Amino acid sequence: MRVSEAINSRRSMRVFKADPVPQADIEWIISTASRAASNGNLQPWKLYVTTGKARQRLSAAILKAMDDGDNGPGAEYNVYPKEFTPVYDQRRKLVGKQLYTLLGVPRGDAAGMLKQFRKNYDFFDAPVGMILCVERRMGNGQWIDCGIFLDQLMLLAREKGLHTCPQAAFSRYQHVVRRELKIPDDEVVICGLALGYADPDEVPNSLITERAPLQDFTTWFHE
Repeated sequence: MRVSEAINSRRSMRVFKADPVPQADIEWIISTASRAASNGNLQPWKLYVTTGKARQRLSAAILKAMDDGDNGPGAEYNVYPKEFTPVYDQRRKLVGKQLYTLLGVPRGDAAGMLKQFRKNYDFFDAPVGMILCVERRMGNGQWIDCGIFLDQLMLLAREKGLHTCPQAAFSRYQHVVRRELKIPDDEVVICGLALGYADPDEVPNSLITERAPLQDFTTWFHE
């Protein structure tokens, strides 16, 4: 698979098959992704990988916390900007509308939206659930490094015929994730990552989000 094919075929999948992912493939993806560019070669990423009963326990613990109203302190960083300018607000609302239209959840159906949101914490039934963290002492540059590492995990998954879904939703319940996976207090829970074989026949997996044209974000200087 060419790199461009991996990039163009990568998208966030929200329905996975139960088929297990070979341990050797998981290890290959992670070890190869560790070649990600890293400022000063710090390699700041910390990765927690759950499968089988361990993944199920993590999911069950978060869903129980939701049901019990145990919201904890919430995310430890701003997943989104405090205020959206029109262009970003439009993009965010469009993808939400597209997804929930595919799911048959009408606008204003809070129960339907919550039901779908809860699936995040089951890693959308993917057999592998990863949690990406970074040490608090690290600077903004190391968060960039973690983003590059995360991207390479997703692209390398495509080479193995697998799909992924990056999930910032796990940062909301970082107190539960931290407890269940024994993550030390000096690490920040950045996000989760579902990994597995996507079900191509499921409607949510047909969503392909739009991308802005080159001229919207690129400035050229030739002389």
